[in-house]
Amino acid sequence: MKKILSCSIVFLMIFTVSSTSAFAVGGKEFGASLLIPTTGQAMNGEFRTTKSKIMLGVEVAAITTTVLLATLASGGVFWAGLGPLIANHAWSAADAYKSARKGDKNDPYIQQQLSSAQRTLDVSRQNRFDRESDIRQRILNASEQK
Repeated sequence: MKKILSCSIVFLMIFTVSSTSAFAVGGKEFGASLLIPTTGQAMNGEFRTTKSKIMLGVEVAAITTTVLLATLASGGVFWAGLGPLIANHAWSAADAYKSARKGDKNDPYIQQQLSSAQRTLDVSRQNRFDRESDIRQRILNASEQK
């Protein structure tokens, strides 16, 4: 159990420290919330919202229920507590991803990356058009000379 917890913490730290990319926005938040619900919301700046508080409450209640059912009841009854726990992790991760993607439309860093990529693409297209025009002109000149 200690190995899983320490690996999870290292994994979370790597996700938190890694740089954002215009093409992988939302992945960090998704992974962080999948491991520990509400961490992705905190990364999106939504930690003190009502939905984050509900996620945290559901997480505490689901962990408590799972532990109690696993220790007091016999058989597979603990799955009744594990189901809401898994559902809360999935909900938190999906919400963090959606919020991160929605928030990027106004992020100046992302907009700068996208506009830079668009300029590069436009220059590349213009250069290709110029090369194709030059090749066509050479073919016409060669056909006229013969």
